[in-house]
Amino acid sequence: MEPIQAKKATSLRAQIYQQLRVKIENGSWEIGTKIPSEKMLCDEYGVSRITIRSAIQQLEALGFVHTHQGEGTKVVRTHAKGSVHSLNPLKPSSLQEDIIKVLEYRMVVERGTIGLAVQRITDEDIAVLEDIFNTMIVSHDDIDAFSKADYQFHGKIAEFSKNPILIQANQAIEEVLSTTMHSIVAILGCALGIRYHRLLIASLRQRDKKACEELMEEHVQTTIDGVKAFLDANGTIPA
Repeated sequence: MEPIQAKKATSLRAQIYQQLRVKIENGSWEIGTKIPSEKMLCDEYGVSRITIRSAIQQLEALGFVHTHQGEGTKVVRTHAKGSVHSLNPLKPSSLQEDIIKVLEYRMVVERGTIGLAVQRITDEDIAVLEDIFNTMIVSHDDIDAFSKADYQFHGKIAEFSKNPILIQANQAIEEVLSTTMHSIVAILGCALGIRYHRLLIASLRQRDKKACEELMEEHVQTTIDGVKAFLDANGTIPA
């Protein structure tokens, strides 16, 4: 296979992830199949081991594969966790166009979600958010780990709303949210997320509904503005 070249607005990681996912979904790699080693995939696609590992980690996060130490990585399902056929997950080629739409969705939903969560959250729930936040801090130089923790943080807020519809809606578009979260961190870095998540935890701890809602709205709007400015200036999402 010819080495993959980065396409405009599409990271190598996203391209590799999509190609590996296709192998699973079209049956080339059946459930129970041990996928090729990282080295073999590096040779096949002509990319770095970091790129391959990142793509496999995304497949694992979505439930397609599971890695056992000493046994390699095996296919465990052919559809993403929480996927629904009526939703069309973002493909890498449409990511640049649709990332703002996802953020607009988050603007509408997450303000109301945290408004419910702050009224129902427990001290134990806040401790969970603090643990995730600490993971974000120590992962500030690792886009994959940071974006995963960032996604978990927002997912937990939905969970702590104690509203099953909101929780299921989040799970149904898990791939869309996690993919765009990775791109947002790649574009804006980690400092903005750390700042707002620290403020959100403080407001949740104080059970300040108004502050939580306003902070979440400001957080998402600032993200929208930053992503738009970056894309206007650069035209592409960084690999």
